[in-house]
Amino acid sequence: MRWRASAFACCLVVAILLGGAALASAELPALHATRGAHPAIRDSHGRQVLLRGVNDNQLGDYYQVDPDQPTTFALHRRDFGRMHRLGFNVVRLVLSWSKLEPRRGHISAAYLDRIRQAVGWARQSHLYVILDMHQDAWGKEAATPPGVKCPPGLTPSIGWDGAPRWATYFDGRSTCHQTFRELSPAVAAAFDNFYDDRGGIQTHLVRVWARLARTFAANRAVAGFDLFNEPHPGTLGSLASQQIGAFYERAIRAIRAAERRKRGGFHHVVYFEPSVFYNTSASPGSSPPPGFTDDKNIVFSPHLYPGTFTSLTTAQVFDAASVLARTYRTTFWVGEWGWFSRYAGNDYDAILDYAAHEDRAVVGGTWWQWRQRCGDPHQFGEPGVEGSAIATGLNRYRCPGDRPIGIPPTTRRVLHRSYPRLAPGRITSLRSDPTTNAFDVTGTDHSPKGSCVLRVWTPLSGAGQPRFSASHVRGIQTERAPGGWVTRGCAHGNYELRRADV
Repeated sequence: MRWRASAFACCLVVAILLGGAALASAELPALHATRGAHPAIRDSHGRQVLLRGVNDNQLGDYYQVDPDQPTTFALHRRDFGRMHRLGFNVVRLVLSWSKLEPRRGHISAAYLDRIRQAVGWARQSHLYVILDMHQDAWGKEAATPPGVKCPPGLTPSIGWDGAPRWATYFDGRSTCHQTFRELSPAVAAAFDNFYDDRGGIQTHLVRVWARLARTFAANRAVAGFDLFNEPHPGTLGSLASQQIGAFYERAIRAIRAAERRKRGGFHHVVYFEPSVFYNTSASPGSSPPPGFTDDKNIVFSPHLYPGTFTSLTTAQVFDAASVLARTYRTTFWVGEWGWFSRYAGNDYDAILDYAAHEDRAVVGGTWWQWRQRCGDPHQFGEPGVEGSAIATGLNRYRCPGDRPIGIPPTTRRVLHRSYPRLAPGRITSLRSDPTTNAFDVTGTDHSPKGSCVLRVWTPLSGAGQPRFSASHVRGIQTERAPGGWVTRGCAHGNYELRRADV
């Protein structure tokens, strides 16, 4: 009878824990980052969280190259529902300083309302949101003026996105560039002036971050703040790493002060990026120096484009990101990755290889990007040149006219694969093969505190409900979810959950 009572009590505890997890799944727990020997993104119950999803630029403010082709699609609630059905649990939401502060010192309440609405829609679809202060080549003003002829060997620039006109100082430098949009003297000058805080422009962006932080200080659906997309080093080269770090520290201090002032506010994760030239070199000299901040709630967030913007292999960019993250004593999270062949399926092997490295590193990230419109500047090379025939977001469109093609099936298969959304303690290994549906996750949790709930996403397949074998995982339950299955269990000690029906 003593054994039976003990077993009954054990089962009752597991049922309560799993039942509580099911009920709590409608509410997203707050997230934070831990630094040290085993850094990770964790929830308020102490569980390690993998954030995997997609970028969305539908609130971005882009230069319009072709006046007949709009640059973005309107953002709708259904966008987030579709993301959720793909198994995603996070969206990196592109924001534009030019829309947040269209006039010096004036924060747009209407744009803040649109951001609030987007975060609310995402939350209803059980998606976290990372707010991304996006820029490319400084802003719209980087476009070469009509009638200006570039010297031989140089190319006129189209405009991009980011800073408002009033915060733009080009110092009369040329907007013509060599081979890459960032390589124009005007863009370098704009960033030099930003780091020097000319006209208080850096101070203004810090204040914008404080306003955003105060607005979302108590919002658990916000998984964090991405301080500045792909900052340019200006003319300082590797010396700019100090300047980038100094700006990041100013922004972090302003964000923390704003969060403390809001009732119910808490410290959100801050994601910090290396410079734009990290994308091509993976050089540690492109990133802020270790010790640029003593804030504990930070995550290194490189963008990894092996074989696209760099000749480095997937293995090399992951190794470089891991080494650099360790110097910060943080984990890393990939803010952007993707491949952009014009025809579906051409990149399957590369995407599959990337996914295997992502699992091996036990990190998350967001594909660039959800829906790229035919008028997006990424579709054009230079002024007066016809745009690409295919808009290569995750959802593809034939151009002109934004005629939907859909998601390449092979890309969908990889991004839709199984993964642990959260796990107690520390995930020690992860393998998920979308070609065979094989899945295996191991972890370790010897803490008496926190939640024991392990939660795994599995996509729908012809095999029906997935079955799992386990070690040190009790009370396994699998339920249907939009687009797939969610499996829960209570894991403790050195545990393992493995797909048993493939």
